[in-house]
Amino acid sequence: MNRNRISYRVLMLFCSNTVLQIMGFAYRMALSREAGALSLGLNSLVMQVYGIVVSVCISGLNVAVTALSSRTEKERMGRLVLTALPVLFALWSAMAVPLFLLRKALAERVLGDGGVSSALTLMLICILMTGVENVLKSIHIGTKNVSRCAVSEILEQGVRFVLVILLLKNVSHPKDSFTVFLIILGMTMSEFVSVSFLSVSYYSLFGRISFKRSEGGVLSDLVRIAFPATLTAVSTNVFSSVGALILPSLLVKFGLTSGAAVSEIGVVNTVAVPITMFPMALVGAVAAVIMPEISETVSKKGDPTGIVKKSFAAVLITGVLSTSALAVFGGNIAVKLFGRSVDAGVFLLLLIKALVIFCQVVSVSVLNGLMKQKTVLLFAVTGEAYQLILILLLAPVLGMKGWALGMIIGELARLAMNLFAVTNALKNCGNSRGDMIKSSENNEMRGNYGPKEKKARVPFRLRYGAEVSDAEGENCPRGGA
Repeated sequence: MNRNRISYRVLMLFCSNTVLQIMGFAYRMALSREAGALSLGLNSLVMQVYGIVVSVCISGLNVAVTALSSRTEKERMGRLVLTALPVLFALWSAMAVPLFLLRKALAERVLGDGGVSSALTLMLICILMTGVENVLKSIHIGTKNVSRCAVSEILEQGVRFVLVILLLKNVSHPKDSFTVFLIILGMTMSEFVSVSFLSVSYYSLFGRISFKRSEGGVLSDLVRIAFPATLTAVSTNVFSSVGALILPSLLVKFGLTSGAAVSEIGVVNTVAVPITMFPMALVGAVAAVIMPEISETVSKKGDPTGIVKKSFAAVLITGVLSTSALAVFGGNIAVKLFGRSVDAGVFLLLLIKALVIFCQVVSVSVLNGLMKQKTVLLFAVTGEAYQLILILLLAPVLGMKGWALGMIIGELARLAMNLFAVTNALKNCGNSRGDMIKSSENNEMRGNYGPKEKKARVPFRLRYGAEVSDAEGENCPRGGA
């Protein structure tokens, strides 16, 4: 199979994602035996902080590096790396310095255990290494070398799982805070493994990381893409956290006791959601592959409409088939694997939500490939705010079904806005290509070129090496919404 084909790259990432999900399930089972319930709960709180820092430092940068690497010539890749790494370090420093200074207060007053301050310090080192790994991984994905990313991810997670379990088995951890430290230590050590692997892989593909000063200028493009993408990740994280924090009180208003509310939320999050979102292994692979493919296609004056249609068709078919099967067997799977039963009505609503999210993930990837990061940000904030309002209104009346229904309506609203933007962007690209072809044919029939026609036919070279004509550049998105 041709390694440059989209289907090959999707298959590689799908296989690795599936393996990672199976490994993750085995890891959680082993972790639950080696660490107590309080340690796991404390670790989940630390991971909330981890997620916020990652959304600021890494999420937006990933989008920018993936999109730009798909348009960058091999000889100029070092310029992109050496521009992205200082941006990463600046973002990381902006988060790491205040967190380090306030680590004890955060551990005591927010997380409820002053002992996890050492784990928070180690977490910052882990995040920096994760950022370096993601810069290198984004370049591999953008340049269609996804098989190496798959190997790196499986290697990293395998090392992480083994190290964490070995540390917990062989190192005494009487305190829950030290148990969390050992878990974070295993994560950090595994990041060094993946960074080493991807660094060697990068060297074998692109050579030494270096560039001439005369090749500068990528910073503005990197920031223009990364800034709105980062705000999108942060805003989504904030709205999600707010919704999770207020949900127990909303369920109490519905009539549940505080303990019953927390228990029901726990069952939904640990049993129902993982089962309904299992097809994300394929959806995530499709989204990761098509974003740089669309970006490269547009930069080379191509039409990405075919890629977009096939991507949505693949995800819809997979989503409908998987949700239909889970609607029939999902309840039995929950009981056999987790020993828990889930309310049938809530589970069905979660399956509908999952199908909507699958389509939404692809639509966001398409918009990012079309360089519409500002549009993604606007619709993310609007959709998340609308969703939160719906949850506030419906959960006290319908309980968990109201929460799930609010999630569905909010996600549908965001998907509808995304699809409208995708349709318009593709239409603009089609119109610009049609105008160029028509202008070229008219010029050939006349046998000469006026000043305007001549300008439209002379291509200019983008800073990334891809040639795009002035006429196309006016309509096809390249650097913003």
